[in-house]
Amino acid sequence: MNNERKKQVKRKRNKIISFRATEKEADLLDKKVELSGLSKQDYIISSLISSTVSIKADYRLEDKFALEIFRLAKLVKKYGRLEEKDQEILSFLIEMYYEIKKEKSL
Repeated sequence: MNNERKKQVKRKRNKIISFRATEKEADLLDKKVELSGLSKQDYIISSLISSTVSIKADYRLEDKFALEIFRLAKLVKKYGRLEEKDQEILSFLIEMYYEIKKEKSL
């Protein structure tokens, strides 16, 4: 019965794509996906289709932003600088912050 149902449902996205990444790349992707509020699939597809990724701005996203900014601030206070991965995350946070501000002003 399950096979019959699958045959009846035509999926728009019927290709499976998988790829390998380093631990650092996977962590960075996971962090960006978490901060965006999108699913990993939606985040990757959105980043492929356009140069900017549309995010779902809500109170949970603001909490994630605050926690991540606090974490980065503690690293700067402790070490006086950010590692490359954390610099990329901060850059991503800033981009998303400006996108949210732009959306709210519309």
